[in-house]
Amino acid sequence: MSDAFGIDFGTTNSVLARTTANGVEAVPLDPGLPLEWANLEFDRVLPSVIGFDGGDPVFGWAAKRQRTGKLEAVKRLFATEDSVTIGDQDLKVEVAAAMFFRHIQQQAAAAGIIAKLNRAVVTIPANSRGLARFRTKLSAGLAGMEVLALINEPTAAAMAYAHAIGQNQRILVFDWGGGTLDVTVLQAFDGVFIEQASKGVQRLGGLDIDDAFRAAVLPQIPGSADWDDEKQALFRLELERAKIELSQQDTTRIPLPSGGYHQVSRALLEESVAALVQRTREPVDICLRDSPGRIDHLVMVGGSSNMPVIRRFVSDIVGVEPSTGVNPMLAVAQGAAIASGILQGTVTDLDFHVGTEHALGIVVHNDSSPPEGSFSVLIRRNTKYPARATDSYVPAMDFQEQVNVQVIEGDPDKPIGHEDNVVLKDWDIDLPEQRLRTDASFTVTYEYDLDGILHVLVRDQRTGNVLSEQEVAVGAAEDRTQLPLMRRNVDNLMTVGATPKPRISAEAQAVIRKARDKVLPFVADDDRDTLAKLVADLESATPETEKDRTEALEAELRNHAYLLW
Repeated sequence: MSDAFGIDFGTTNSVLARTTANGVEAVPLDPGLPLEWANLEFDRVLPSVIGFDGGDPVFGWAAKRQRTGKLEAVKRLFATEDSVTIGDQDLKVEVAAAMFFRHIQQQAAAAGIIAKLNRAVVTIPANSRGLARFRTKLSAGLAGMEVLALINEPTAAAMAYAHAIGQNQRILVFDWGGGTLDVTVLQAFDGVFIEQASKGVQRLGGLDIDDAFRAAVLPQIPGSADWDDEKQALFRLELERAKIELSQQDTTRIPLPSGGYHQVSRALLEESVAALVQRTREPVDICLRDSPGRIDHLVMVGGSSNMPVIRRFVSDIVGVEPSTGVNPMLAVAQGAAIASGILQGTVTDLDFHVGTEHALGIVVHNDSSPPEGSFSVLIRRNTKYPARATDSYVPAMDFQEQVNVQVIEGDPDKPIGHEDNVVLKDWDIDLPEQRLRTDASFTVTYEYDLDGILHVLVRDQRTGNVLSEQEVAVGAAEDRTQLPLMRRNVDNLMTVGATPKPRISAEAQAVIRKARDKVLPFVADDDRDTLAKLVADLESATPETEKDRTEALEAELRNHAYLLW
């Protein structure tokens, strides 16, 4: 049995998992993981961060610990941006994401997991619109990876718990990660997970929790308003770690960049994020309304779902305690690996179906329409993939020479201009000849494939001739002549960084290994925090600061000379 791979391409963190003859497992990808984060079960999690160091691309923890010149949450840009600046590099968002996928390939090879990771199932938020789905698939393709399927993250999460879920049972998946919230109700039937309802919030996650918590803590720290960008970045990372620790304990201490510590409590964290927690109720209520009935299992995944306050909040709404047994940080990737095994024939006791998160239609204008037009639905929300629908339309006027086709995705019950509605693409179509409007009807066919990518076909109803055929893929990828250039850009950038050069000297690395292997695991918390900060400082040192930072760490290690044998 050959291994099958799944990738959870997350907003803040990503995970690679595989199915083997012995089951499913997530695999470690980042040898640069700081020890203090490994103890928080981040050893198989790769931060979704891209940076440049002296012209070479860096990823994961090496990029996350950079003070400047890095990009976090590239996935959040898929729906809105065409390009991004990282350091002094201006890149198309697809190229930046492709570099990250290529890094996953390289790390899997370096770890001896697979010589070349060239096929995988990739997950995507259920609430992602067509453009984000297309760009995810394109980015993996530019990295040299075939996407077997794009699977919604909640469906993947449910599949990770599949063997604990009985026949004909209903599951509510609450997936709250770093950038998005997805809520989905699924039905388990004969090994198949069928989406019955889905609703999400596109920009609500751990990043927003971090911002709210930081806004509550900073005013308590004298002098914090005067911190420079470097100190702010250090504090932001320590505060993120404190947030995670507060899911297991009532209080913790944050090392301050100016020295000393500041104690924070779970109560303060919960108070600061109360409004964000309340915002999670609406998608849960909508899913329960759209698919009424008893919920047998509550599956809560994503790092933000680890917070006790959110687990209590959602459990009280649903009336079911959260399921356990799978690490919430790894469940989505593990489910994707299972889906990959299904598609490749190595997993035979499960299957999956997915459905549309949003309605898809066309903007029409008639006597009863508001000035901006009306939403004519072709494919309704929660329709199972693959989906196909056709409807007929007529021009607005007699003898019209062109029509403008506007493909819209969203909620037909809301005005065209509402933020929930997005025009994915619009283009003009030449009508074959001047006719009376009653004799100039044409059909529009939408086909939504398993990846959630939309294909549009427009035909003249009288002759059957094709007037237009489009794949709804806007942005940089629309011009296919650009794709080879984008691929070469990825290859060139990643060739530069294919053999990462050490940031610091071999001597400094030896001091760090001594601290990690011989001292950090055995000292008290206060000393451990001090040492961990000195190690982090040295890891991020520049040639100008390396000597001083090495000496500072060595001086602290001498206080623990009894362990250095």
